[in-house]
Amino acid sequence: MSKPRGRRDRGKERDRPRARPEGPRRPLDARAQRPDARPRPDARKPPDDRAQSIVRVPVERGKPLDGEWLWTTRPGSEQDLVDELTIALGRDRARRVGPALVRSRGAPTAKEGGVEVTFARQGFRIAGEASGERSAIVSAIAERARPQGTYAISAWVPDTDALNPLAPDADAIESALAATLDAQAPRRVAMTALPHAGAMLLQVALVARDHAIFGANGTEHLLSFSPGGRARMRVGGERPSRAARKVEEALAWLGVSPGPGEVCVDLGAAPGGWTWVLLEKRAKVIAVDPAELRPDIARHRNVAHHKASAFQFAPEEPVDWLFCDMAWRPLEVAQLLAKWGRRRWARILVANLKLPMKTKAKTVEDLKQVVAGGGWTRIRTRQLYHDRDEITLTAHL
Repeated sequence: MSKPRGRRDRGKERDRPRARPEGPRRPLDARAQRPDARPRPDARKPPDDRAQSIVRVPVERGKPLDGEWLWTTRPGSEQDLVDELTIALGRDRARRVGPALVRSRGAPTAKEGGVEVTFARQGFRIAGEASGERSAIVSAIAERARPQGTYAISAWVPDTDALNPLAPDADAIESALAATLDAQAPRRVAMTALPHAGAMLLQVALVARDHAIFGANGTEHLLSFSPGGRARMRVGGERPSRAARKVEEALAWLGVSPGPGEVCVDLGAAPGGWTWVLLEKRAKVIAVDPAELRPDIARHRNVAHHKASAFQFAPEEPVDWLFCDMAWRPLEVAQLLAKWGRRRWARILVANLKLPMKTKAKTVEDLKQVVAGGGWTRIRTRQLYHDRDEITLTAHL
């Protein structure tokens, strides 16, 4: 029995489904299309909609924040982050300082406000450094970092094989620092309360057993509400694929999810990881993929499976959400997303874009400009914790 294809396996195929005459589509609660809609092996040329000229619209930035900043990133992405910060801030303003760590003079912001960095998981403006035994580190931080108003504390280690074993030490520093500061700054809240408290986050990065870097940000300048930006998603055991965690994290980062009855299109849906998450939220899903969905997902009354290429599919009417996770050339996917924006086929976009091995920072800038050319606004990109050599992009119409 052959193994069902996952998202990455689907993306590697070169086949394209045979173009079919336009006609009445089945209603949302209908089952999959007829099984005779098979891919054509020699369909190598992209459809006309992908062959059109690329429209690029510069994505405007806000004024950079000043100060010295520390960033942590996915292991192996340090140079991508340095390249990104160089594009945003200028030459010689960012450098790698260790595995999963980058420092910069200044922090880029979005036009709408807030720090906006794609390849960083977490960051903060540096207030100081402390060395020595744990008690000496705690005392030095407590003496120099005296939070005003409501605040939370987060101590973490960069995500590396060498430093991950120090995670218990970071937890101990956080507990000891909280106990010390509670006497002089009693308005401390749990980190989970930060999104609603409008508070400061005092961060401590333990970069060696005897050395820590610390600083503080307001919530408006935080990249993540998880320690070190590691937003570990927990999803049910029935999920069809790892991709379910990616879309859960993407929606948590976006700050809004599809509501009951909202209509979502899932491009590149098989075997159904993203569709499964959306069904859990009681949304209605139009799943678009030549490959098969997991049988129980395909039978769901809120799923309509269109066995078609994402590049040829067109909705009968505008929908609420567009989701896209295809292992395909990122520029072509960006052009497809721009087409959906120009035709106003959806109002909120969540997409996962695969990146080349080199020039990732420049590629991300190009992709954002192409998507903006379709009229999408509030475009954000981030290499989330559950992303690999890919980024998550969200946008609105």
